[in-house]
Parts: sequence; C-alpha cells; structure tokens
Amino acid sequence: MLNPAPITDSIVTTLRAIPQLAAAMTVLDSNGDPVVRINAFHFRLGMEHRLAEHIYKMPAPSMVVAWEGTKGGNFNGYQIWRHRWGVYYRMGNAVGQATPVGYEDLWAITCNQPPTGSTQNIRFMTLYEGLDIMDTPSIDHNLDEDLIDVFKATFTIPEIGDN
Repeated sequence: MLNPAPITDSIVTTLRAIPQLAAAMTVLDSNGDPVVRINAFHFRLGMEHRLAEHIYKMPAPSMVVAWEGTKGGNFNGYQIWRHRWGVYYRMGNAVGQATPVGYEDLWAITCNQPPTGSTQNIRFMTLYEGLDIMDTPSIDHNLDEDLIDVFKATFTIPEIGDN
C-alpha cells in the first residue's frame, strides 16, 4: 500500500498548477507578493490543529486537501486499495469583484481545466505513480460553526496492485 502523505502533496501540486484555480486562490501577502492558498493537511500530532479546526480557520479564499482514509478489498482483480481525500473550498469575498468566482465556478474549474503542461484535466490524470485515475469526484455543501458556506469535494483514487 502506498503512503497517502506524498499523494496528498501531489494532489496539492496538481491543483496549484490549474491556472484559473490558482488565480482564484491567490492573495497578496504583507510584502505584496502573491501567495496561492491551496495547501495540504497532514495528521501529525503537535504540528497542526485537528482537521475540523483547520477547516474552520481556513482564510478566504483557500483550499485544503486532506487524506480521509483507505479502504481495502478486491475491487476488480487488480485494485486492492482505494484512497479517499477531502478537498475543502472556502471562496473569496465577491464584493467589489468584476467577475466573482463562486463555489460552482471553483468546482467546474477543478474538474474541467487542465493543469499547466497537460492536456488532461485532473479527473483523467495519474496523480502519483502506482495510482489509477480517480473515480468520478463529488462535492457537497457544508456549513462551518459560524454557518458560513464551505464545500467539500471527495476524490477517491484506486491504487493499482499492492505497492
């Protein structure tokens, strides 16, 4: 079985390489330098907050990718593991924007726009050696503790064989 941590980082790298998505998640830091807020969450004691707290504290705009589990089984004779990631979206404030980017737009961009240097969108890419292409992704509406909209996508990616 592959270690999900470097796969999480690979998913983040791929999402950051989608130009429209990176642009929608970019802000200027205190020095005026652009910062793309698409990041990985890793479960490491003492390093970060709990995932729920991390999602709650996500600044707008931002995205967080977190591994959420692996299921084992003999799915079709050559896929033994199916890994699942949550991709959490918090859109930017649309006030004053000439062309605001909403959650519907972010989801369409994620699913349909290819990363720089590729002709394939993320749904048809091999995101890490030893993985198959992802199952059809899904997205759901959630509310955080302050009743602010947050959307969560789910990427389920089968592993080829038993690595």
